[in-house]
Amino acid sequence: MHNMTTTSAMANEYPEATLASRLVRLGTTDEGNEEEALRLPAEILEEAGFECSFDAYDPDRPDRRSLIARLNKSDDRPSLYFGGHIDTVPYGDGAWEQYPLSGAVRDGLLYGRGSCDMKGGVAALVCACAGMAPKLGKRDLILHIYGGEERGCLGSLHATKRPEVFGNAGAGIIAEPTDLVAQVGHKGALWLEVETHGRAAHASMPEKGDNALLRLLSVADKLRGFRPDASHPWLGSGTFALTTLHAGKNCNSIPDKAMLTVDMRTVPGQDHAALFEYFQKLAGDGAQVRKTYDGLPVWTDPSSTWCARARARAGSISGRSTDISCARFFTDAASVKRLLPDLPLLILGPGQPENAHVRDETCPVEQIVTARRIYEALIEDWYFPEDR
Repeated sequence: MHNMTTTSAMANEYPEATLASRLVRLGTTDEGNEEEALRLPAEILEEAGFECSFDAYDPDRPDRRSLIARLNKSDDRPSLYFGGHIDTVPYGDGAWEQYPLSGAVRDGLLYGRGSCDMKGGVAALVCACAGMAPKLGKRDLILHIYGGEERGCLGSLHATKRPEVFGNAGAGIIAEPTDLVAQVGHKGALWLEVETHGRAAHASMPEKGDNALLRLLSVADKLRGFRPDASHPWLGSGTFALTTLHAGKNCNSIPDKAMLTVDMRTVPGQDHAALFEYFQKLAGDGAQVRKTYDGLPVWTDPSSTWCARARARAGSISGRSTDISCARFFTDAASVKRLLPDLPLLILGPGQPENAHVRDETCPVEQIVTARRIYEALIEDWYFPEDR
């Protein structure tokens, strides 16, 4: 497998790797067309018997969509749920050694934006679900491929407004890159914008204006003293950071508007609504506080029956550690947890997390192939427990 140099060499033996390469070649950054890329997995899934529909999550851009796939939605028994996202971050400003949308395979690595985060995982999911569908009879199997994850999980949040598309999900896997390690959770994220307003004036006559930046700096001084007081035995402590500051249009004018952003990572036990109310009071009446993302922490008891069994099954195939592990980043699992708070979820997919969002992004083809085997094994474990 490590000697593969072209996508054509993968077509017959490794269709999941071929699909990943094709998806990479279809750019899906914020300016890209998610629907065009989603039609590839939709065709494969429909041929396997899935009912597919597109969920338009952005009313201003009908091409920004998610894919909702169900195998037998009339089945009322607990089903397995798979999720992932098709969108990617932009290419960045630096020069790539490989064209960002090349989808080329060299020395066992798939190159291109999204190869790791997370078109390799999506391709493995699609091929695993399509391949297992004929064995499931009248059972349901749920697969969602979201758009807008990189901009605050927009697609998955929109999907949760339609609970019926999640059927009777009993457990789930999100195929983000984890180096094939089954991870049981991640911190939540609360993103805020804090804005102040004043009155513009010529900078040579500052007394004629009302400096919004000075107002904001006063607020920032109050905010920076906040320290999260919550911790979790595996997720660690919550974090808080002031991350950006914007004010003014030019050097010789008093700014009439200023804004800063806050990134807070939370652990179970921290109440996001209470935190938001606290920051509003801390900022005071002279500032406006807005939420731009509100993603809950994700945690599944690693000793619970399905989670322990799935982790062991995945580890036996991948050869990776089955020690308790958590993701450093947030995922669409946070949206799913908002709708289904008791749903056990694992984050498990091909690609090293440190290769996500970087220049010359890559994903090992061998991991994409192994991920498909793991997902198929988890489907077998869920639907055919008598064969364990």
